[in-house]
Amino acid sequence: MLVVNNNDEGKLMEPKYAKVYEALLERISGMSPGERLDSEVKLASSFKVSPMTVRRALMLLSQNGLTVGIPGRGTFVADRNQLPQQEDPLSTVASWNAAEYPQTHVKLVSAALEAADDSERKLLQAEDEPFVATIRRAHYLDENYQELAGIEIVLVRADDFPGILGFDLSSDLPSLLSKNFGEKSSNLKGIRTVHSRISTDDETKHLHLPEPDALLVIEASFRNPEGKTVAEMTTKFIGKHVVLTL
Repeated sequence: MLVVNNNDEGKLMEPKYAKVYEALLERISGMSPGERLDSEVKLASSFKVSPMTVRRALMLLSQNGLTVGIPGRGTFVADRNQLPQQEDPLSTVASWNAAEYPQTHVKLVSAALEAADDSERKLLQAEDEPFVATIRRAHYLDENYQELAGIEIVLVRADDFPGILGFDLSSDLPSLLSKNFGEKSSNLKGIRTVHSRISTDDETKHLHLPEPDALLVIEASFRNPEGKTVAEMTTKFIGKHVVLTL
């Protein structure tokens, strides 16, 4: 189950950036693919709102595949068949089909086995005090791991998947479980949600952002046939680096 809010932004967005979003939609309709929009500062001034409000509206345009943001160059009207001129589109934007996961280069940051703390027990809906395997990975736009696109944290109940840290942790969680735990993983029910928000101070620091910015957050919960949550995965992508297509 995937929950994507693309078709219902008007109900979920705050009035300020909803109005900016609608105004930019109308403006884009009269522009050509590859044409650049005004800067965030200029748009904020013309709409009489804060740059953060404009940034949130621009992020939604990008998620809907209507614009492409290129760091250092600006925001461009998207061509569905061809992105604005650049040597390597993947170096600035990770394309994501909602049925899959974003196309990024993943690097394992850390992996540890530890007793779940209160927040992790709550996330796993655990009434006991389980040990959890905590896997942290970073997503990059380039194969040299220079341009960070997002961060990922995976929590897995160690008693349900013993020895998980001894396997290759470079693949995404569904692939990891499927490859190494066969039938047990095939019986799991996955629930995935997608939403956008502004980064917290800690997230801004961990993502090396100069200031709080828009994030695309993907949360996945895996439950066994008895309804027990056995794994949770949260991935936070810098909004301007992800183009969402359905």
